[in-house]
Amino acid sequence: MGGRVLLAPLLKTLPRRPQSFLQRAALLCLLLSACATIPKGEIGVSELSVEGTSKLDDEALKVCLATEARERSGFTFGAAGDPECGAPPFDASRLPVKLWAWPWTDWPLYDETVWNRDIARVARWFRARGYYEARVVSATQTPDPEDGTVDLSVQVEENEPVLVHSIELRGETALDKRTRTFLHDAVQLREGGIFDEALYDATKQALIDVLRERAYALAEVTGSATVDPPRRMADVQFTLTPGKRFRFGDAKVEGEGDLPTRPVLAAAQINREEPFSVSALEDARRAIYELGPFASVDVVEKPRANEPYVDVLFKVVPGRRLRTAIGAGLQVGTDPTLTPTDYANGSLTRWDLHLLGRIEHRNFLGGMRRISIEDRPRVIFDQAFPSAAGPTIGNLLILDFRQPSFIEARTSFSVIGRWDIGRDPYTNDARSDLLAGAGPERAFWDGRVRATFTYNINAYLPQEREPREGTTPHIRYPAYYATYFQYSLVLDVRDAPREPKRGAYVALTVQHAPSFVPGNWDYVRVTPDVRGYFPLPLGLVLAARARLGLMEITDTKFDAPDGEQQGMGVEQRLSDEAESRLRELGPLRQRLRGGGNNSVRGYAPNTLGDVVSVGDIVDSGGLRQWEASLELRAPLTPDFGAVLFVDVGDVSVEKRFRWNVPQTSFGFGLRYRTVIGPIRLDFGFAPKSLQVVGSSDPRRRRILYPEGAFGESYILGSRGAIHFTIGEAF
Repeated sequence: MGGRVLLAPLLKTLPRRPQSFLQRAALLCLLLSACATIPKGEIGVSELSVEGTSKLDDEALKVCLATEARERSGFTFGAAGDPECGAPPFDASRLPVKLWAWPWTDWPLYDETVWNRDIARVARWFRARGYYEARVVSATQTPDPEDGTVDLSVQVEENEPVLVHSIELRGETALDKRTRTFLHDAVQLREGGIFDEALYDATKQALIDVLRERAYALAEVTGSATVDPPRRMADVQFTLTPGKRFRFGDAKVEGEGDLPTRPVLAAAQINREEPFSVSALEDARRAIYELGPFASVDVVEKPRANEPYVDVLFKVVPGRRLRTAIGAGLQVGTDPTLTPTDYANGSLTRWDLHLLGRIEHRNFLGGMRRISIEDRPRVIFDQAFPSAAGPTIGNLLILDFRQPSFIEARTSFSVIGRWDIGRDPYTNDARSDLLAGAGPERAFWDGRVRATFTYNINAYLPQEREPREGTTPHIRYPAYYATYFQYSLVLDVRDAPREPKRGAYVALTVQHAPSFVPGNWDYVRVTPDVRGYFPLPLGLVLAARARLGLMEITDTKFDAPDGEQQGMGVEQRLSDEAESRLRELGPLRQRLRGGGNNSVRGYAPNTLGDVVSVGDIVDSGGLRQWEASLELRAPLTPDFGAVLFVDVGDVSVEKRFRWNVPQTSFGFGLRYRTVIGPIRLDFGFAPKSLQVVGSSDPRRRRILYPEGAFGESYILGSRGAIHFTIGEAF
């Protein structure tokens, strides 16, 4: 092994007076107590490089070494974040870009003995990755006597890896067919693939997980491998020792304090004599945590010595009962009044600055009831962010109440309330909009399926407003109210709800306002929504969505002759056109709408399809809606990403789906990951020739909201829109 140099003699050659720029900067920073320096008599490691790795990631290797270089700021291209020692991926999918080291960054110190051991670790690391014939060609040190630093480098030859020739599961023949199938699916090594020790160890754990899920609570798995480096072959054997099949025994709770244990055990649903499974324990832990009053829930398994039973202990830690919060926030482009089960476009061409006060009790009146009240005084800007023209004052009051163990252990009863005072986002009229709903909710299949049934009321209460300059005061919409039942069924098998990379999401929401409930409309609204996420090489994700909307109004109950209506105690004057649309299209909140950051992104929010002007407002919404989107998501760094997308869709006031009006939009966007979801900036284009099949778009589309930088505008000569918000489009 060549290139090894002892650096201790170099310490004697270090200059007594600072001569280089770095030394002068270090001396200045030292005087200011702001910069890191190398202790006297020591050597700092400036660089550490591994040369010759074409198939493996040298960054994944360097984190396994005890010697490290001074940290430099920069970024990494690719989906993978900072590597961990011995954790996949090990391929060269990362492309780190190191720029500079800040003066205050600590200096790692060079140790000759540790460095020599690290050289041996390099060869061992390659063997663990399956490259048994890899070797270290040289290890060199390049000292800088003036700065008291050293650059370290290792030159390697990867050569060809050892491939898996065969995989054998010993002891599987005594197991049932379904268990054997699950075991084979759990093997992460593949015949013909590289024999990597990390995958070998992960397979052993995965096999144990399968056996434990199949009631073998004390299963063990050992493994061995016969490696023939000259032939580049490995024969792998895993020996299964499943042991007895276990059942659940007694379940107990510990640490609950003054909280009752009965609803906790009822929610857990760990029933004596049922087959043991890990998923049942995880489902129990989730259900107990969702009760609300606990800060943490741990599950402890206690197998009995002489019986095939596993007793279960749930160790809980109660959280604070009363919680308060005061703060301020910014809401951009989304409707803050939406409830978790609402189906709505949710995109708005408005933003607000708000204060926030919140109080929550997690054992309200006992019984683990949870209640929260939140108030948001708001300054609302009815233009796209960041335009601050024409601010108005509003207030949003939010109430949420949840009663666990309603009817049965895992069914909860919820009450929601939203009282929004201020300008309506669709009509710009001053009004109060009140939404209230109550009903049960139940989760199934380890929380992946949720069913909700609520009875709701939505009241629209206009207020007189000051006349605009040059106009007379008037109210465009009367007071009205709608009451309806809402049924929601959601299947969510995505790997991560905020930033999914694989899986599917299917939702069906039905609103029904029958004739026997009070309200101004009888209607049925059906809105299915399907999404899929498909991982691709290099960390790419292909996301797709399709959704429909159908609104069928069977009766209206307005009495407003000659444009006059007495509703909810307030008399309003309504133009014939606006009244007609209100009768035909239904209440403002429940209408089907499209366009915006979560819809067809070449259009400003709620301007897709049939949009008309009523006075000085844009009246949107329809009876039929269809949308489809395809999006390619590409990670640029662990924190930054980019997307390419195509959106199509239509909203029609006719009682038919207009498939020949796709209103195609395409574009690109940028993403920045945060703890609350990705910050998103999308640029959507709506070329005139792609809006209507067989037509050059005869409909006249006005440029809406020209004052806002993020409203609808011309982009590179094409009509389109720019959207800025938080969260993925779907």
